[in-house]
Amino acid sequence: MELTVYRQASKTRPDGTVVYKGEDALPYTDGQLVMVADGLGGAAAIRHTSIKPGLFDEDKLLDTLFEGVYDDYSDPVLQDYVRRSFFELRAVKDCYTDNVNNIKKSGYFASRIVTAIVLREFLCNEKLAAKNLFAALGKLPSEEKRAEAVAKVGTHFTEKIADKLRETAKNANIFYESSYAGLSLLGTTLTAMLYRELGSETEVILLTAGDSRPYVWTEKGGLCQLVRDEERPDGGMTNYIKANDGETFTINSKYMRFPRQCVIFAASDGCFDSSAFLSPLAFEKTILEAARDSSSPEEMSKRLYGFFLEHGRHDDSSTIAMKLSGFSDFDEFRRAAERRLAEIDKLYISQMPQLLDEDFIGEYERSLNDAPDEMSLLVSSLKTNETVRSFCEDAVRDEAEELTNNDTGIKNAEELRLSARSEVQRRAADIAADEDELDDLDGMVDAVKSLSAAKETYESMRGEKYAANLRTAADKYWSEHARAMIADIKDGKGGYPDELTAEIKSAADALSKKLASLGSSAEKQKALFDSYNAAYTKYIGGEQA
Repeated sequence: MELTVYRQASKTRPDGTVVYKGEDALPYTDGQLVMVADGLGGAAAIRHTSIKPGLFDEDKLLDTLFEGVYDDYSDPVLQDYVRRSFFELRAVKDCYTDNVNNIKKSGYFASRIVTAIVLREFLCNEKLAAKNLFAALGKLPSEEKRAEAVAKVGTHFTEKIADKLRETAKNANIFYESSYAGLSLLGTTLTAMLYRELGSETEVILLTAGDSRPYVWTEKGGLCQLVRDEERPDGGMTNYIKANDGETFTINSKYMRFPRQCVIFAASDGCFDSSAFLSPLAFEKTILEAARDSSSPEEMSKRLYGFFLEHGRHDDSSTIAMKLSGFSDFDEFRRAAERRLAEIDKLYISQMPQLLDEDFIGEYERSLNDAPDEMSLLVSSLKTNETVRSFCEDAVRDEAEELTNNDTGIKNAEELRLSARSEVQRRAADIAADEDELDDLDGMVDAVKSLSAAKETYESMRGEKYAANLRTAADKYWSEHARAMIADIKDGKGGYPDELTAEIKSAADALSKKLASLGSSAEKQKALFDSYNAAYTKYIGGEQA
């Protein structure tokens, strides 16, 4: 039994054309191979506008890619896979250069061409067919000889991909079209797992480059990552496939064997790097819950697709290729998944119900990073406390008043108000001196309106300026005196209002309890994650089941 998951971000144009954004290749599974490749949308973000028209034509696609590259590419499985791999390109055939977002990046072409190259090797090279390759390995006299033979498989694919990728790119007119300094031509990851089921074991040869991951799952051992991601601490990859002149890459190869029953699968980082996963434990739990709630591989695939449609938005694609090995039917695998879920609940979730829902570790680390000590956190948290602010504002009201009175804008507004008042007084005196001059009344009305407007402007400006000055002065007062005030109050020294003392003591106690609780939760969460990770990473350390 095999299944795949292929989720891509997309956008529908006004004319109804669907533009797919992902660079992941179509995941592949058959009776000997599971494979994914994640084209690099960042490191290989070169847009290719001058590709050969034949790439848009389903009937001409393979000839456009492989004529002169291979003598024979007629295998129907290969042809079907390659045609389906490029369906996103055909979708934008009539509007490819209308919008930059319709133009495919280098990573898109890389992932599809590389998976086609790998698939053709396994389909058309008899020595590399699983039944022949594993049989040949089994005849070797020692582990050392077998390791050498497996290494040669990696070397073979390194050289084959490097040569055929460049030749295919030339055929398809894929090249640097403008200045893309620092970007990779045809950059992609690859994870391919060639396997053979034999008796009580499943044998696997891994072919990897980059940070897409191969996994194994067993009911007893849970989920295990099989190789370390090839990336730097800053997230950049140290090794991936590319076609740049003068640059090299390595297809790593590794032989492994696992007890049947097991699940082997490959996944792109659009799956396991989901923000929904605080730990690989959450990834395993998601896969098992999809199995538990399904009645077939097809339904499980749909459930996982739905999950990543909602939780995979950090990436344009989420891709899985999976083999269920040694199970008589899906129901048997589903029951194994249910038992493992019960074990996960017993060992982990029951110990901490919020284990996979709240990032206690991250929250605690952020709290410590936001301030060097508990006092800094307390100072920060009390700054907006209503009682504290009222106390600080009372302490600086005279300062705020002085700042406001000396403000140039306020002085100008006051002068305009006084001038308008003088005009009203002048007109009032004129009217009082000559009661028969009724024409002065119209001027008086205008003068009163001007005074009212000037007064309103002055009072509004002064109110806003005073409030701003009061806030600024209070914040400054708090920043300069907070530590001493808090220390005095915690030490029982008097001189502060009872309400302020009570608020600060309450906040200090609450913060201490919060940090203690958060620290305890973070420590417990880390211990549970570390316990899980010891099994999850055991193959990376070179151990065997």
